[in-house]
Amino acid sequence: MKLNQNILADVFQSNMILPLNKNLELGGHVKANEEVQVIFNKKVYRTKSNKLGDWRLRMPAVSNSKAKGSITAFSAQRKQTITNIKFGRVYLLSGQSNIEFRLRDELNFSEMKDKLQDGELKDLYYYNVPQVDYIDPKTHRLKPKNLQPEKWHQVNANNCGMMSAIGFYMMKSMRENGIKEPIAIIDCFKGGTSASVWIKVKTLEKDYELNQLYLVKYFNEIRGKSWEDFDLATKEYNLKVDKHNRELKLFLKNNSTISLSDAKNIVGHTPWPPPARPDLFTRPGGLYETMMIQIKNCVFNGMIWYQGENDVDRASQYHKLLPLLIKTWRKKLKDTSLPVKIIQLPGYADYPENSGAIIRQVQELVSEKMTNVDLVSFIDGGEEHNIHPLNKKIMGERLGTIMAGNTYSGTPYIYKYNYDKNMLTLWALKCKKLKITKKVFFNLIIDGKPQTLEIMNNNLSENKIKIELKRKPEQISYAFENYTKNIGLYNEIGFPVSPFKFIL
Repeated sequence: MKLNQNILADVFQSNMILPLNKNLELGGHVKANEEVQVIFNKKVYRTKSNKLGDWRLRMPAVSNSKAKGSITAFSAQRKQTITNIKFGRVYLLSGQSNIEFRLRDELNFSEMKDKLQDGELKDLYYYNVPQVDYIDPKTHRLKPKNLQPEKWHQVNANNCGMMSAIGFYMMKSMRENGIKEPIAIIDCFKGGTSASVWIKVKTLEKDYELNQLYLVKYFNEIRGKSWEDFDLATKEYNLKVDKHNRELKLFLKNNSTISLSDAKNIVGHTPWPPPARPDLFTRPGGLYETMMIQIKNCVFNGMIWYQGENDVDRASQYHKLLPLLIKTWRKKLKDTSLPVKIIQLPGYADYPENSGAIIRQVQELVSEKMTNVDLVSFIDGGEEHNIHPLNKKIMGERLGTIMAGNTYSGTPYIYKYNYDKNMLTLWALKCKKLKITKKVFFNLIIDGKPQTLEIMNNNLSENKIKIELKRKPEQISYAFENYTKNIGLYNEIGFPVSPFKFIL
């Protein structure tokens, strides 16, 4: 899928950043079975497109962060040259609205813009993958109609507002933690998306439960309907959204002291999801086909995934969706060991009962079980009735500290527990010494009765929590709810311990 007619895929442009110390990939689209020749670093590489016109080739890694390069690609009747290519660290950011959340809307935007105007942050770059909702199979026209080709941006005070806030703070923190080479992010995200939107349809079909829950449900919703039916349903939905927005605006006008979060809790949240239709981005596999496919030829130093809000209604299936997504993307990117950081959902009170807690537990378990996958918890960064917390600086800087590689590869979690001789012991990984920053409560069930226990400093011993109990508990949990203010258990460098719930 291309917005231009170049030989190289749209993401390959002048002024881009390619990753250091990894074999490079190039790709694009020409005529079927056409020969493609590429000149890079004074060497010539040749390949041939497949029957669909797609081509891809590999080139050796570059290890010099000071190097600058150019690439010239030839096909039968075309030539394309891109220049001023730099080499550094390149990361893929994906997920839904909280990672899409723009810096211009973030709590600390003015301060960060001033820093950029003063020239404090240099050699940072971003590329926003065009948010293509749909490609008409007959005309090949794209939806939305007004989509424009994207370009690579060197971050400055004028353009920084349009990039991911978390991506910006991540790069800022990496620079402050000693990473000197160019740093770039490629943003491939869209708000309001289930993980199923980012997974190939044929992959979803292979799992009976996922097939029934997502594909069969979707096809039942659209079966037998005409485009006129879809348009009418969409029009009615848009009227509901407009009505909600007018009511919210009027409420805020008449209650000027109330926060937007509290106002939404009273008036109601924006109606979601919109009615299903074949050209809507929320369809299963939709953005895998139109957005993920745009970066299939890229190579990354790592991937950051921040999503789950849109799957709380199906939280019990998320343990299948999340690892399937990681495996699918690694396979498509031809990098089975691609490092992945999962951002754990912050607190938010308005999810269905405990579904946010279930998603967080899945995120932790997937990071524990899958190779080169780590958890970066944001449990202490939520707002009770705002699904989009405004302060992304906390999460971004925490992520950047981890990505710089000078400390743990993720945030701590309880990975082992044992009850012996009236002592319950829990061990935290990615932690040398636990600390309490404010009151911490564990919830236990003993002999079928719920109990609440405050954890004190004398319960902590290095990375262990020791609790003297006369009876073995059937269950123990910490912060296992959609939203709690009682987040006070951290490791020695200020990373929060992931919430948990164990059946003993």
